[in-house]
Amino acid sequence: MRLIQSLRTLFAKPPPLAPSPLPPEAETAEILPPEVTVSELQAELTTAAPPLLLDVREPYEWRQVRMSGALHIPMNDVPAHLAELPKTAAIVVVCAHGSRSYSVAAWLIEQGYAARSLAGGITEWAAHGGTVEMG
Repeated sequence: MRLIQSLRTLFAKPPPLAPSPLPPEAETAEILPPEVTVSELQAELTTAAPPLLLDVREPYEWRQVRMSGALHIPMNDVPAHLAELPKTAAIVVVCAHGSRSYSVAAWLIEQGYAARSLAGGITEWAAHGGTVEMG
């Protein structure tokens, strides 16, 4: 009998442990960059200190149509060219429809820049009378 009892004890599953409380994970706040509308941007471009326009589209998109005076740095190249962006200037990031620019603006804010995204991108800009260069 002792042998059977010893075997049961040896092969028995241990009692379940009470769950230990896990430390709360450090929450990282999601950065939601502000967006600027076409009409707001058009008004800002006429002021004494207009924002820097940063176009983050691909080179083939830039060649097709672009905003006058915009600095062109493709999205994936922005980290390598960060030193070219003035820390003290307001920056409006532009892409085709506003998705890439939103992501880049969030990243720039994380780096300490005052960045916003153009809602609707250059598509909205051109549709609402914004000046563009083509070709």
